[in-house]
Amino acid sequence: MANTFPALSRSPGVKGFSEVIDPEAMQIGKKDSGLLVLNKLFTFAGKTWKYTLYLVIQADKETVLTFYEANKDVPFNWSNTQETPPQTYEVIFMHPPKCTLDKVKNRWRIDNTFAQV
Repeated sequence: MANTFPALSRSPGVKGFSEVIDPEAMQIGKKDSGLLVLNKLFTFAGKTWKYTLYLVIQADKETVLTFYEANKDVPFNWSNTQETPPQTYEVIFMHPPKCTLDKVKNRWRIDNTFAQV
């Protein structure tokens, strides 16, 4: 059974969120006549999500990094709260979470990238 991404004290807002469908799932070419030819390369076109958590407290940062260390090489469940109703996907980390400290507010910004499996 897959682990689930931890609940944090702050949820990602719309401001730091993007979703991309894998562009490699379809190959587009042209016939001699100039008409487009579509070649579906895969039956599954997974999504990639990038989102940023803003103003994260130290405890939540440590929770995310601990979860990453335990699950960096295995799929886990993640709830996309930007969808209505929220949908759960099985994903993997594409990169380690990037943590940046805002020294003025003494809070962290955490950038995450997940890919659907």
